[in-house]
Amino acid sequence: MKGKTANRLVIINTLALLIGSNVVLAEKGETEKLYDFDEKVHYYQTKLDANNYHLKIQSDDYKHFKNQSVFLLRHANRLCRGNTFMLKVTNGIQEYDRFPTKPRKYQPPLTVLLQCETEPTKD
Repeated sequence: MKGKTANRLVIINTLALLIGSNVVLAEKGETEKLYDFDEKVHYYQTKLDANNYHLKIQSDDYKHFKNQSVFLLRHANRLCRGNTFMLKVTNGIQEYDRFPTKPRKYQPPLTVLLQCETEPTKD
């Protein structure tokens, strides 16, 4: 009986160690290149401090822009853990032309500063 319990504890500890080491957060100021499988978006994320992030979403085509916008709102909510947040778009807003008369020029990445608001502490 002791042998089975010891084996189970070893297996549980090993799994906990593997799962715990799988989550790696970037250091402050370090840029990570990431991919969102749900919205199919490539993006760069830089943590400026505890409540501020710089996001750069790679643009690929005009039709994909709405996915990038939805991704941005969902990702901002996730990073801020459901708290109120403020987005400041610094570059990359695409114009809408229903019937473009000329080929679209290269669109720069959608670049955003994200500021998470924290709840005031109760004294």
